[in-house]
Amino acid sequence: MIPRQQRAYIFQAFDALKGFRELLREKERIVVEKRELSEDDLEMLDQQIHEVQQGDIIKIIYYDGKEYIQKTGMLTKIDLEVRYIQIVKEKIDLDRIVEIEIEEKACEE
Repeated sequence: MIPRQQRAYIFQAFDALKGFRELLREKERIVVEKRELSEDDLEMLDQQIHEVQQGDIIKIIYYDGKEYIQKTGMLTKIDLEVRYIQIVKEKIDLDRIVEIEIEEKACEE
C-alpha cells in the first residue's frame, strides 16, 4: 500500500507549460517613458476619467511604483470617491494614471 503523502504527490497538478503564464503576464506589461503632467494635462485627464464608463475598453498608462505601464482592457469598476479604477481584476489608483483613452465604448441598451 502506498503512503498517503505519496498518493497525494501522484495527483498533484502538473504544469506542462512551466513559466508560460509568467511569460504571458510579462508580455502584457509595456514599459513607457516617464512623464511630467502640466496643469492642462491634469485637467484633460480628469475630464477623460469622468467620461469613461463601466464596460468600456480602455487603454491607460500608469505608474506602478517602479515604472510606467500601459494596460488595455475592460473597465469593470470606477470609484471616484475612493479614487481607483479597475480593469478586469486589477485595481489602479487614479493618482497614478497619466493617460487614459477609450478604445471602444460599451454597448448601451
